[in-house]
Amino acid sequence: MLIRQLTLAVLVLSYFGPVHAHPKHQHKNTSSELTNNQSSLNNHYNDTVRNQIVTVLLEKAYARGDGDLLEQAENLMKTSKNPSDVENKLLATRLAQANHDFSTAEKTLKEILKSQPNQYDAILQLANIYRLQGQFDQSLSLCNQLNDSEVKWYQAGCILQVEAMTKNYSDLKAKADELLKATSRLSKNDKQWFGNILLEVATRFNDQQLATQAIPLLATDNLPNTLAKANWYIAQQQYQTALKILEPYRYHDGALYRIILAKQKLGDRSSNQDLSELSLRVQTLLQQQDHIHLREQAQYLWVSKQYQEGLKIAAKNWDMQRENEDFEVYAALALDSKNRESTEKLLNWSNETGYQNPIYIQKLKQMLKQL
Repeated sequence: MLIRQLTLAVLVLSYFGPVHAHPKHQHKNTSSELTNNQSSLNNHYNDTVRNQIVTVLLEKAYARGDGDLLEQAENLMKTSKNPSDVENKLLATRLAQANHDFSTAEKTLKEILKSQPNQYDAILQLANIYRLQGQFDQSLSLCNQLNDSEVKWYQAGCILQVEAMTKNYSDLKAKADELLKATSRLSKNDKQWFGNILLEVATRFNDQQLATQAIPLLATDNLPNTLAKANWYIAQQQYQTALKILEPYRYHDGALYRIILAKQKLGDRSSNQDLSELSLRVQTLLQQQDHIHLREQAQYLWVSKQYQEGLKIAAKNWDMQRENEDFEVYAALALDSKNRESTEKLLNWSNETGYQNPIYIQKLKQMLKQL
């Protein structure tokens, strides 16, 4: 059984959306050209056509960071004539993840796998949920179920994402290199998916050679690719290069946060104006008691040096999702606020799960000795 139409952007929704390019982090009406079709879709098309349109909306939403398109996808799914259909359920679980309703998505995916244990799309989605929640053993177990020859590369990517969180790089290097060689035989969309995975690994472990080879796989100009490349350039102190590619996407909170970070490193005073802009956005989220953008709120509070308040937000976010970027902003705030409780909490979690972070684990250990 093949994965249904797993284009790059749909995979981005399952694998990278929580970290990099969530559409609801945008603050302008970018492009919602399908709005006029919505009423006719509600009334005149069957679920098959509707699902195709929803898939297109999701692809464009994540490629552009367009929350309006995501909202259209959500509204269309509400009009489904057969919500119990597996295809409808799979799309609904992606939308649930986009809204950080991971418990609903998990429940639905388990129901699907109970009746169809080899539904590879469901396996990938559930593996992703467990990975982003720090349940690495459960995630890896699901990755290993992608054992059909037709999906072997998805299995390899799934496993690499989990093991990149829990293993030393010396144990990962050979797998990463093998995947890189295999990309020459893959489709354009699959190349971008693997490019994102490999560049994230290169950024975490500072592998110049891997990054140099992974970046060309992200040739398409879209938001997820841009944020992934910006992370690398910032880590390499190539701040001007990061700013150049980020500027067209400054309407997105994640892009604006990285713009501020790069400008602060350069000593560029215009970062204060950017910080004020991000402040207005985040204040609105705080007033609304928003739960989807907690990481972005914590990141803003960190760059604006509001460490104690940021620590509270980071802790709330940590209870919901535990990807690498969630760990790093929580750790940065724990360090800057010199908070023993949070420092011990993060180190204990690392010991329990095997999570590796070449920079922050050592800093947290040093901090604990001083407290």
